[in-house]
Amino acid sequence: MTQEAGSCGNEKESMNAAAAATIDSWIEVWRERLKKIPHDTAHRKHSADRWSISEVVGHLIDSACNNHQRFVRAQFRDSLVFPKYDQNQWANAGHYLHADWGNLIELWYFYNKQIAIIIRDMDAAKLQTPCTITPYDTCTLQFLVTDYADHMIHHLNKIDERLTRD
Repeated sequence: MTQEAGSCGNEKESMNAAAAATIDSWIEVWRERLKKIPHDTAHRKHSADRWSISEVVGHLIDSACNNHQRFVRAQFRDSLVFPKYDQNQWANAGHYLHADWGNLIELWYFYNKQIAIIIRDMDAAKLQTPCTITPYDTCTLQFLVTDYADHMIHHLNKIDERLTRD
């Protein structure tokens, strides 16, 4: 193996380590923050067309569930085609508005601990696996990993904005 090829592999491995570390650090902080949110506040809907905080956390669980499958399957195929999930159908089916708030937090936390392990231990050679989430354009497994962390952070920041406003 040449030094150049080795550094490329190490760079990709470090990208995965960074994504996993990001997830780990955010969930550690947010687990404690979420626990401080009273049940009534977590389940309060400000309008019929907006999710409650508990539904946002449920959505993040659904995202973990879908991406868990994507991350694992894409490592063992030459390409991956996976259906898009209807986030509103999933949130409704999960009954997150009425779920036990403490259990929801722990499910989100531990599912993301596992996602971080999967990401950290991915074979760097598989990060360029083409992935198509219908009906979107094809991307790489590496994009899905980065997008997953960014998506979680986006929603946690939105929860923070809501808590600051309320």
